Amino acid sequence: MVELEENIAQKVTSERLKRVITGYEVEKQNGITEKVEGLGGGFRYCKLGEPLFDQYGNVREGVTFKQLAYHIFFSETGVPLKENAKLNTPLIGKYKGTAYYLLFNGILGDKSVNGGNVLTSKVLERLPKHNGDKIIFGMANRLSASRLKQENIIFKQIPVEIKTS
Repeated sequence: MVELEENIAQKVTSERLKRVITGYEVEKQNGITEKVEGLGGGFRYCKLGEPLFDQYGNVREGVTFKQLAYHIFFSETGVPLKENAKLNTPLIGKYKGTAYYLLFNGILGDKSVNGGNVLTSKVLERLPKHNGDKIIFGMANRLSASRLKQENIIFKQIPVEIKTS
């Protein structure tokens, strides 16, 4: 759920959710109180941050490697990265035997325009090793289809192949 008014979210919406989860009592017109069983479950209260993408679906200026890494990993796997994830290499995480990499914002130390953001043989050599399947997000790919297959790589272009909704 999304609620724009913080006061409503904290005082009204969250209280309604708690009642649905834990149960509540309803007093009928005849004065009898009826207990409604809760459905169980839970919820988490979160605040939305700045959007990662502009109105055209491009990565917004100022987005950090860490912000984009969290988004990509969750949108690809349905599982969030741990809050204390190091994220100091292009390998952002592994899930069910697949390694997820992000080439963005000079993570390999090259701060030039598109530096290290393009998958080349040289960049591939510098990536943390993984023997299984790899999904690599970057600005462009210079490896052949046969090389990608040989290396068990699926390449996804930023921002075109990033799920934004």
